[in-house]
Amino acid sequence: MERFSAAAFQQIVTGLVFLVQRIEDLPADLEAGDLASKYIPTVTMLRTECQKLGLRTSISCANDFITLSDGMTIRELTQTLRELDNTIRREMQAELFFHVPYFQAAYYERAHLFGAKVAVKFPGMEYDIREAGNCYAASRSTACVFHLMRVMEMAVQVFGRKLGVEFTDTKDWHNIVEQTAKAVQALSGKAQETATLSQVAAHLYAVKKAWRNRVMHPHERYSMDEAKDLLSHVEAFMKALAELKLPAVP
Repeated sequence: MERFSAAAFQQIVTGLVFLVQRIEDLPADLEAGDLASKYIPTVTMLRTECQKLGLRTSISCANDFITLSDGMTIRELTQTLRELDNTIRREMQAELFFHVPYFQAAYYERAHLFGAKVAVKFPGMEYDIREAGNCYAASRSTACVFHLMRVMEMAVQVFGRKLGVEFTDTKDWHNIVEQTAKAVQALSGKAQETATLSQVAAHLYAVKKAWRNRVMHPHERYSMDEAKDLLSHVEAFMKALAELKLPAVP
């Protein structure tokens, strides 16, 4: 999926129509002269937008105009611009475009969605964190949740090893959560990291509560509001986890 500015494209195409309207009442056999060359920058910008979308025929039409504009009559100039406009419209009809609301667009291809420290400390989780953001941007809320689940599976194992939970690699992350909660409760209140570990555990409990243990059931679906809620909870957990001194992270 390519990032594409519909506003920029619409502005350029509208400008193309405006250019035609300016010259269509001029004598058809009149030499266009410098007038045609003045349109080259607009057509060049339009070609750039067409290249982003892979509109090959439109690109070819734009190239023809740029190459042949010198020496055109008003009739030829008008016909060429209209041909370019019509070609773009026809090719655009064959394309499928998605609208991403502005409040979701910020999540698309977002580098370090959970912050730079999380990205540096947990590089193996960065793919699923980024894809969770991409799925949320594309309104694929259930897919977003499943990517977050993959993040949690790895992150909870790291937290479990930090607290000495045994066999973390073979346990479901919900089971590890229960054991980490017991491990945190057993810590000495005077231990230097106890407060930080308790904070991480609190965020982890919030994630588990938001999940409601439903994600393991294939028939379940998550709404956009639920996906957004989980994104926030998982982000808070990951940021808190990144503050700890941890064993080797896969």
